[in-house]
Amino acid sequence: MLLLSLLLAFVQAQPANPTGTAVLAFRHRVADYIKVHNEAEGKVPNLKETNDPAKVSGREAALGEMIRSLRPQAKEGDVFGADFRKVLEREVRHDFQKRSAVDRKAIVQELPANVKLAVNQTYPTTLPLATFPAKLLNRLPDLPPELEYRIVDHHIVLRDVKANIVVDIVRGIVPTIPS
Repeated sequence: MLLLSLLLAFVQAQPANPTGTAVLAFRHRVADYIKVHNEAEGKVPNLKETNDPAKVSGREAALGEMIRSLRPQAKEGDVFGADFRKVLEREVRHDFQKRSAVDRKAIVQELPANVKLAVNQTYPTTLPLATFPAKLLNRLPDLPPELEYRIVDHHIVLRDVKANIVVDIVRGIVPTIPS
C-alpha cells in the first residue's frame, strides 16, 4: 500500500506533457464549437435532396448566419488557442523544413494571397480550396467532418465545411518562401 501511495504521489508530481495538454484542450474547444454547429443545424430547415445550387447555397448561408448569431463574440484564438498555436507553428515549421525548396515553393504559390479573413466571416467562394499538404495534415489532430484546415496566405484557417464560415485563424505561421 505504501508503494502504491508513493507511486501515485510521484505520478501526480510529474508535469503534464505540454503538447498533449495543448492538443487535448484544442479537441475540447473543437467539441464545444461542434455543439454550436449542431445547435445551429437544428434551427435551420433541412434541405431536401436537390440539384439546385441556389437552394444549397441558401441553406449554407442560413447555417452560417445561425452560427454567427450563436457565437457573436467569437474572436481569433477561441478554438485554436494560444497553447495549440505553439504546437501548430512547430508542426508547420517541421513540415516545411523536411520539404525540398521546389516543393515548398509549389505549396506557397498555390495558396490564395492577400485575402482579408476574419472569424465568423463567410469563406470567400472566389478562393480556391487549395489542397492542404497531406503530410502536414497527418501530423495534426483529426477534425470532425464539419471542419477542415485550410491555408490562406501565411495563415492556417479552421473552416466550417457545411456553413462555409471561418471558425478560427492562426496568422503568420506559414513560412515565406524566398523567390
